[in-house]
Amino acid sequence: MFPAPLWRRLISAVYDGLLLLGLWMAAALLDLIIRDALLGLPRYWLWMQFYLFGVGLFFFAWFWVRGGQTLGMRAWRIQVRRIDGMPLKMPVATVRYGVMLLTWAATLAPLLLFLPNLPLGYQARGGIVLVALATIMSAIPMLMQGRRRAICDWVAGTEVVVLAASK
Repeated sequence: MFPAPLWRRLISAVYDGLLLLGLWMAAALLDLIIRDALLGLPRYWLWMQFYLFGVGLFFFAWFWVRGGQTLGMRAWRIQVRRIDGMPLKMPVATVRYGVMLLTWAATLAPLLLFLPNLPLGYQARGGIVLVALATIMSAIPMLMQGRRRAICDWVAGTEVVVLAASK
């Protein structure tokens, strides 16, 4: 087994991101049905953020703890594991998911600059550009080091490897 190249990780992330988006949509619909239609409770956006974070955590951690592969990772034959080769435990998977989510939020933040009606001041635009530069700078060591570990891998003590092709 050898470290997963960046292109496999990105394609797998797109696949898993689409699955996560679908889960978030279903979870939001379920919340809407239960909260509005059945109970008539008001919406609390902070609660919704925690709820959707939990749905994503359950999705990724469940797959990572049970086999080290999400559906996207399985399609591209890559696996996340601890550095010692052992499977992830729930606390490690939770840390990895939280850092991964923050990294993707920072990576996608520059797309906010292209929204036509979003009122962003110069300070916010500058902050978005700085976050984008920091994200790019953090990806350079990933490409240069032998194990190709991302920020979430460094923090959680994991690595992503390519599995051998099955016969």
